[in-house]
Amino acid sequence: MFLLRSIGSYIMTGLLKNTFGHTLVTLTLLFVFFGPGRAYKSNLTWTTTNSSICASSTTGAQGPVMATASFGTSSKPKVLIIGNKFEFTYLSGLNFTTSYTGPLLTSLYACTETGEICKLECGQELVSAQQITALALVPGIDLTATYVIITGTGGVNPKYGTAGGVAISQYSIQLEWLSMFLGSDLPANFSSQYMYAYAQASPFEYPSLVGSEVYELNTALFDRIAAISTDLEFEDVDSDLQRLRQTYLFEAARKAPFLAHCDVVSSQIYWHGDVAGHNVEVYANIVTSGAAKPCNTNQDDQGRLLGLAGAAEAGLLDFSRVAMVKAFSNFDRPPPQLSAYQSRYYVGEAATGPGLRNAWSVIRGIVADVLEHWEDVYEDGISAPNYVGDAKGTLGGTPPFVQNSTAVTGSVQGA
Repeated sequence: MFLLRSIGSYIMTGLLKNTFGHTLVTLTLLFVFFGPGRAYKSNLTWTTTNSSICASSTTGAQGPVMATASFGTSSKPKVLIIGNKFEFTYLSGLNFTTSYTGPLLTSLYACTETGEICKLECGQELVSAQQITALALVPGIDLTATYVIITGTGGVNPKYGTAGGVAISQYSIQLEWLSMFLGSDLPANFSSQYMYAYAQASPFEYPSLVGSEVYELNTALFDRIAAISTDLEFEDVDSDLQRLRQTYLFEAARKAPFLAHCDVVSSQIYWHGDVAGHNVEVYANIVTSGAAKPCNTNQDDQGRLLGLAGAAEAGLLDFSRVAMVKAFSNFDRPPPQLSAYQSRYYVGEAATGPGLRNAWSVIRGIVADVLEHWEDVYEDGISAPNYVGDAKGTLGGTPPFVQNSTAVTGSVQGA
């Protein structure tokens, strides 16, 4: 295995030298260890300065055991941060001391000593919907006045952001209810558009919806986060990735990490490349009637929003208090001189560390602002000037991005 990896690294070093103009030794020699759907530096040490989360993964040691609250103990946080276990290892500055248990709650829900800030370590996509639902139903846990911050990491559309940057989002779009043709099965008149909304007769018709395809969040909360994050200084990516980003054709991609205002597309498939990226953009623009700027790829958020929206429908939380702060771990398509395969597996998710640390700096600012201005800004809620909810108006109101549509006879929606 080591020999194969070494040979692969040698070959790719040559390829990248010819295409990029200099040898990306750091990238090609270190990004040879692949986790599920990810490529990481083999010498990476996942260490957190917060000892209550976990110790360095290189030692295998566990941090101090948290206290476990008795079943039914009250918890009414001002802020709940939702991410996965890996992403929380990059968090510093918050010390979670007490965990809570409940029926069906299989993920870690823990709070700081004051109980004002809590976290939920979620799984991905559909799993997270179940975990959030289980949390909302735990006796004693009250999320009705809680601000929920969904965080994590994913790829970035170079038209809107750069690797290592962060996005705050108004829309989250589900990339699941689709019909698809691949390879030689692609109809001649489809050009590069190989997927389209399920139950529609053509790729460019507005789809018949089930409801979870789009969630729209509170733009006033979005604007508050943007305002308090204006003066943040973001960590830059390493020098190899800095050189690589300069070869992209889009101005946003060539910038140092910054806070982008663009939207999430969530799928259980982690796509990569120009063709896939184009297809995603077309679908996102259709389903939001051109309102979205799709920039963040991930495998988490639609499941999380589904769980939160379900809890809101049951009166267990306020969906207008939900925000998304997502990190950019990589570009979702290659620069001109690389293939999609080279970009995905030999550059990989090289900006994961800087991106997550930058996202956490935004989140720490939000937490500080909530605690400082709880009574005068946050306690009674921040009124949304826009529609907030799913694509069916489940929580009230009419989603402005939805158009009239009819489904093909015989499909689930058209039956």
